[in-house]
Amino acid sequence: MVVALVLATLLWTVGGVAIWVNRQMLDTKNWVQTSDALLRDQKIRVALSTALLDRLYQSAPVETQIRESLPPQLQGLAAPAAAAVRQAASRRVPEILGTDAALAAWEKANEGAHKAFLKIVEGDVAAGGEVNLNVEQLLTQVAAGTGLPSGVVDKLPPQYRQLQIMRSDQLKAGQDAVQILRYLPWILLPLAALLFAAAIWLSVDRRRAVVWCAACAIFAGVAILAIRRLGGDAVVNALADAPNVRPAAKAALLIGTSLLTDVAWGSIVLGALVALGAWLFGPGRWATSARRAASPTFRDRPAAARVALGIALLLLVIWGPVPWTRNPIWILVFTAAAFVWLEVLRRRTLVAFPDVPAGELMRGMRGGLPKRRASTDDDQLDRLERLADLRTRGVLDEAEYEREKAAVLSPSN
Repeated sequence: MVVALVLATLLWTVGGVAIWVNRQMLDTKNWVQTSDALLRDQKIRVALSTALLDRLYQSAPVETQIRESLPPQLQGLAAPAAAAVRQAASRRVPEILGTDAALAAWEKANEGAHKAFLKIVEGDVAAGGEVNLNVEQLLTQVAAGTGLPSGVVDKLPPQYRQLQIMRSDQLKAGQDAVQILRYLPWILLPLAALLFAAAIWLSVDRRRAVVWCAACAIFAGVAILAIRRLGGDAVVNALADAPNVRPAAKAALLIGTSLLTDVAWGSIVLGALVALGAWLFGPGRWATSARRAASPTFRDRPAAARVALGIALLLLVIWGPVPWTRNPIWILVFTAAAFVWLEVLRRRTLVAFPDVPAGELMRGMRGGLPKRRASTDDDQLDRLERLADLRTRGVLDEAEYEREKAAVLSPSN
């Protein structure tokens, strides 16, 4: 069982990272949304404004146009004037890049770049093909917003109107890996689920095995968060040598891996819910008291219990804390599993506590849960006889019988 749990946790963790790669790198919509979030960050806008101004000033059209607009005797001041214009523009450009027009141009440029990236990944582009981010519209808006001479962008060489992201020959080694990543989540996650199921099946105490599986899912989520933190620090340290670039690089990394954080918290939330559900089946004092208090509702008003669960699930969907709570397919799967869990819990509760009178919950709250109750020998004997009968009929296995018996004989009962 331990081997199955370890392998399942490893596959679940790698599968979670593979989901992020698929959603972030291979989905154009997510790519564009992430790019939009990048440009909305002030640190990134400042870094991008510097890159765009470098593009405008790398060739000579700005200085040339300023020189042409000056009288002959003042044309020697063209270079200082161009530098002064740039210094003033550097304070204005980040604000320009935050406008709706700039965001729209940025989204369009990134959408085109990502489509080109996918063509390279899929092998539809010959060697030497490039992925370029077309920034001509952004340059035009920057020039107009900072008072640079009109037509300055039109006079820039083509290579200055775009930012090269990568070449197709740089992805040769990674093309096969990317193709594998497309299908990796659909392989690893089902395998992990099968291993979790095998661990539960092989365990003598299956309820405890379910708790362990939930703990493994929580551990996998925490591991993904740790990978994001440690890997992110390494990437920033490797790529951002200049101190003034580090804030923008760190912000870009946090935004670019936000989907990975969603995957991690999705695993943690799922594990926590499964652990809670398994705990309620347990022989512990609090779990036993909760089942006892719920037994009148389960017996007399089962529809109310189902409605309450439905409302709880609806609130979870409305809240939508993690991606799978916003996915219709996963919502249906989880809802079906939750109602199956409720029915199993209801039946076992009624078997163990068939005669608890209504109002048990309020009495327990007034007395404090779990509440110590004086039990007569006859009451204990009746409950032990019911447990023995359930074991004989195969409803309870030996381990479950011993746990319930210990709960009946405990001093708290």
